[in-house]
Parts: sequence; C-alpha cells; structure tokens
Amino acid sequence: MNDDELITAVRESVTGVHMDTPAARIVSRGHAIRARRRIPGLAGAVAAVAGAALAVPMLLAGGNQAGHQVSHQATAQLAAWTVTTQANGGIRITVRELRDPAGLQRTLRTDGVPASVTFSGHANPACRGFPLGGDPSQRLRRLRRIVTVGRGPNVVVIHPHALPSGAGLQIVAQFRHDSGPRPSLTVRLVKATPRCTGG
Repeated sequence: MNDDELITAVRESVTGVHMDTPAARIVSRGHAIRARRRIPGLAGAVAAVAGAALAVPMLLAGGNQAGHQVSHQATAQLAAWTVTTQANGGIRITVRELRDPAGLQRTLRTDGVPASVTFSGHANPACRGFPLGGDPSQRLRRLRRIVTVGRGPNVVVIHPHALPSGAGLQIVAQFRHDSGPRPSLTVRLVKATPRCTGG
C-alpha cells in the first residue's frame, strides 16, 4: 500500500464522522493549554520582578527621617482602579471597573485617608455626614479644598491635609445612565468613626 492508498483508506473510514464542536473552540482550547504550560516560567520571572519592585519602596521608606511608613512610593495600580500619590500630597483615584472596593479602601487608609469605599451604590449605612458649617457657597469652597474632580466622571483627587479633624470620606462608585461605560464617583464628607472610615 502506497501513501495515496493509505490516505484514501483513512478518509473513507471517517466519512460518516461529524464534529459538533466548532473548530474555533478547539483552536482556542489548544492556545489555552499551551499558555498554561508557559505560566510556571512566567510566574518565576514575575515574582523576581515583583520582589525587585517591592524592595525599592521599602528602602525609600527606611530612609525617611520622620519614620513615616510610605505605603507605596508613587502608584498602586490594579486593572480595576489606580491610586497615585502626587508631588503636592494629593491622592488621585481613577476607577475603571467596579471591582475590589475593599482593596481601594485599604490603600486609601494606608495612605492616611480615613475612607469608606463601596461600589454599585451601596453606601455604608454607618457613615454620617460631617458638618462643615457656613452658607452653601462656603461649604462648597471647603469641600473643593478637600476633593477636586479630575477629567472624566471616574477621577477624583483627595487632599488629605485639608481634611478637618474628625472627618473622613465616603466614596461610592456606581454606573449611571449619564456617565457612559465608566463608573461615576460620588464623594461625601463624613464623620470618621471605626464603623465608617476605620478610625
């Protein structure tokens, strides 16, 4: 039997066989399996890079004369949100996805902002408003010293040094019909309490 006869015999033996699984799914599965086989090598490389990245902020924090522990030198970033410490001490928050509000809350508290962070409009009921006093225009001016709006509905800058004593922030991120595909942030001045802002 030559090659042509063998090919013909094989082709005839599978003529009645039909595939229910689309070819694209089979190809995708093959790519996923190959990617999983590469993960252990990539994980080692990522761990080495992460270790080097963590070492730099710890060295900088250790050299700080005042002894203040810096939670991150410039930026803590996740796909869902980003917190950036600015040169003037402001903390810029950008929310891209409504995921991990507890992580964002932890990051802000570590950076010295007493905060309650919730997503999807479920504000912490333990939070109570903080009285700023004065007429509405004075209150608005005071609030703008504490929180400024960045570009887009999902960016705010907090100025922790401007927070009144005993005050914290309640941040609620949610999708609104007028904010498009990105979440809209609502920031409110509240009384800093253990149940609301953690302290």
